[in-house]
Amino acid sequence: MLFRTNGALERMHVFGGWRPVFIINDSRRMNSVWGTETSFLLPHEEHDDVFMGVYFSGDCSDESLGSLRRTEIYDRAMYLRGDGKELKRTLVLAGRQLIAHSQIQCNSLSTADFNGRRAVFVEQEWLSTGQTSYQIFVDTLGDGRVIYNLMYVAPKNVYSKFFEQAKASFETSLWRTDFNSRDALRLLQDGSTED
Repeated sequence: MLFRTNGALERMHVFGGWRPVFIINDSRRMNSVWGTETSFLLPHEEHDDVFMGVYFSGDCSDESLGSLRRTEIYDRAMYLRGDGKELKRTLVLAGRQLIAHSQIQCNSLSTADFNGRRAVFVEQEWLSTGQTSYQIFVDTLGDGRVIYNLMYVAPKNVYSKFFEQAKASFETSLWRTDFNSRDALRLLQDGSTED
């Protein structure tokens, strides 16, 4: 399946048995500062509680926060484990949609280049639900202002079964900078063009 959007994620090939996309838009978040908060979820055809997704908070941060993110996280080589103070601060700063609290255990956080962008890679466990997630926070514009989140979430007992499909799909992502972060994020059909 080819996954295409009108936003920073131009396209991504989705490998394996993932069902068509379920879209969640929160237009209540729409105003002059924020765009529409949007999630695209692709549940796996074998397990309803296993899914891949793309999330954009709608936030186009100001230059000072973007610069802080770049200096403190995205421009650095980082590898953190555990739930120390530095890691929790980094989790919150990496992308405001990522929440660090007592019910989430962070197994690892690292930074690296990712398909022409800088990114933060995080593996976490939700202690209350037994789910594990692999998330990639992509600095789409290279200035720390617009962060997209690619995610794979599954119960711990089946996490490894579909992880390689999700990771291979994420690795095909192609990113662009010629998008309006305040436009509602939507899927594009093959062959469609933007005006």
